[in-house]
Amino acid sequence: MLQERLNELRPYVTGIRFVKNLAVIDVVLREGWNIFESDIVTYKPSANNPNYYMVFPKNPEDSVDLVLDHVEHVLGVNIEKEKKLSLLKAKIEELKVLFTNKPLSELERLKFLIENINEPTLEDLNGSKVSTPSIKKDGIELPPKIPRVREVNVSGESKLKLEKEEH
Repeated sequence: MLQERLNELRPYVTGIRFVKNLAVIDVVLREGWNIFESDIVTYKPSANNPNYYMVFPKNPEDSVDLVLDHVEHVLGVNIEKEKKLSLLKAKIEELKVLFTNKPLSELERLKFLIENINEPTLEDLNGSKVSTPSIKKDGIELPPKIPRVREVNVSGESKLKLEKEEH
């Protein structure tokens, strides 16, 4: 059973060892991936390899299974983040093709139908106010809000006016 779990976590989990009765799991993450601790598990980065981490329980009495659960969660978060980023890039490319090939009159009628997904709000961003132009949610940078352009008719003339959107 333990061997099966280790096989599932390869190539990221490179070993398990015990240091002074403390279970330590050696983990190598991909470039750009993040690691984090929990209430019961912490980690120490390697001084020689920036992608190598030693993950261990905060309480020496806790089991190896708890640490493996945490490592599995960390890997899942990073894999999902990577897949979301790939999907975002693919959707951006689809939009680029659409905006290149379609006339403006059709693009002005463009609408997005998103089922069961709420637009992210500031509350989704840990309830903190964001002072920088880039907004991140779960480690993924959200695109900035683009000001809306509306047409204003001023004494028979059409002029474009930018409307600022508040975050």
